[in-house]
Amino acid sequence: MSNEVRLQSRDIELLVFLGKYKIMSLDNTRYIYETVTYQEKRMVALVRHNYIKRLKDRYITLGTKGKEYLLENGFAIVNHCRNENNIERLNVISDIASSLIQDNLNFILSWEMKKEDEPTTHSRRYIGKLEYNSQEEFLMYAIYEGKDDKYIKSIYYDIRKENGYTNSMIFTNDISKIVLHEKGFYFGNEYTILVPYNDYGKFLIRNNYEIRRSIYLRLKELYEVELTNFRFANLKLDNNNYIVIMPLINMETLAKLYCYYEANEDYKNIYILGLEEYEELITTFIPKCKYKSLSMEKINELLLRYGVM
Repeated sequence: MSNEVRLQSRDIELLVFLGKYKIMSLDNTRYIYETVTYQEKRMVALVRHNYIKRLKDRYITLGTKGKEYLLENGFAIVNHCRNENNIERLNVISDIASSLIQDNLNFILSWEMKKEDEPTTHSRRYIGKLEYNSQEEFLMYAIYEGKDDKYIKSIYYDIRKENGYTNSMIFTNDISKIVLHEKGFYFGNEYTILVPYNDYGKFLIRNNYEIRRSIYLRLKELYEVELTNFRFANLKLDNNNYIVIMPLINMETLAKLYCYYEANEDYKNIYILGLEEYEELITTFIPKCKYKSLSMEKINELLLRYGVM
């Protein structure tokens, strides 16, 4: 058996990721290698030569040679606290961060953001900051299994600390708890985005701009819609009919629409285009809105149709 393996650029990227986050699921290595099955062959080779090692539940971490390679080439290896709660949080951060490996996305870890002269930030709930196309920034939060209503409320207050100046993105398995929360998860920002914490949610966030563009192109093709200055919608059908494109729920948009309907008896028709699984939820929150469902199949069809997938 050969004692050597030639590291490829994606192998090095994987080692650097493991040096920062400690672990990664085997399923998430596809985000680095950008293939369906090839990465499995690389994992076998890297394990065989001890650059990585397997853990239970299909996770991997650095092996001895992986650590040696990083240190010899000037890369850092972060030593994480072994507290059980911290390990659970780290697993979630690693899972989300791996799905954000993409040219137009830049994820900055929470502990890279915190400054020694700002001690209050050490109790904050965010897991990091996401930069989108070097233009938009979001504080990132995650509500994962085992987190209760008290934790959700603490995230509300965490976002509120920003005084309405920072966009936020929340990964959660229970979207309804946020939409219908007694506190009202809207803060006067442009975006408070809710992302389903599952594989499809990760797909939506990685392809957010492409999905929105595909929906727009299809609407323009069918109805000759136009962009509008009407602040409650994205597109105009005619003077009485408008459209909001919202595959990912934006609580700030929902709050504005709720207030618009409450304040106006003679209101315009506003159609929300969103995921089919949230139709009942959003029409419960805003009974007067008109909701048009988009299935996963339809979104994929649109992405293929307009050449962005």
